[in-house]
Amino acid sequence: MSRSRKQKSCNLQSLLKWTKKFLLSVADFLFPPKCLLCKNFIIPYNNGDFCEDCLDNFNFFNNSPICPKCGILFKSNKGKDHLCSKCAGKSHSFDKARSVGPFEGTLRKAIHDLKYSNKSMLADPLGKILAAYAGLMLNIKDYEIILPVPLHFLRLRERSFNQSLMLSRRVGKIWNIPVNAESLKRLRQTKPQTSLSHEERHKNVRGAFSFEGNDVRGKKVLLVDDVYTSGSTVDECARVLKKHGALKVDVLTLARTR
Repeated sequence: MSRSRKQKSCNLQSLLKWTKKFLLSVADFLFPPKCLLCKNFIIPYNNGDFCEDCLDNFNFFNNSPICPKCGILFKSNKGKDHLCSKCAGKSHSFDKARSVGPFEGTLRKAIHDLKYSNKSMLADPLGKILAAYAGLMLNIKDYEIILPVPLHFLRLRERSFNQSLMLSRRVGKIWNIPVNAESLKRLRQTKPQTSLSHEERHKNVRGAFSFEGNDVRGKKVLLVDDVYTSGSTVDECARVLKKHGALKVDVLTLARTR
């Protein structure tokens, strides 16, 4: 391609980008976007999917000290990172887990709306937040494959989508990491973890997952879910993945209970 043709192509691309930006600005002016959570108008325009008030109510785990294993943020802001009491007395199958923030406030509402109010449009902005956080807290480019925590087919039929898969796809697209949604399977429908004691949660998910194929053998895996509660579910998934040859399994979730 000649220099003049390259210049014309660049000018055309710039014009198309400017036109698209202009049309979006006009559309925002005529039909102001609303926050996906509170439904208030988003001002200034093109500020994303959440208003500033809702974004301000997202509490992020972005300081220390934290548990280097499960990622829980300690109440005291003094001292270095150290194992929490639960991780100090237990051996996890996953290598480390990180969550964007506590399962409370606006983040809790966003996850509940996504899962139980059929607001699947929230998966994209929440996935972007998850991907951005992963870039700060993990060596994200080291992972060779992303796996979502699977739903049982009866739960999937009831909900019509797997929120963990939708989040995984957004993270994978942003960081250019392949997502495998087929090989890790949930064999039986387990009781909701939130209704069980700590010991019951481990028994509830034991043997609940299987893996088919060789997709993770010798690879560093990022396991994605929406909420980390006791860690029993992701721990069981990690156990199965390592049994099938995964070199490393780290966990990434939007939220975690304290």
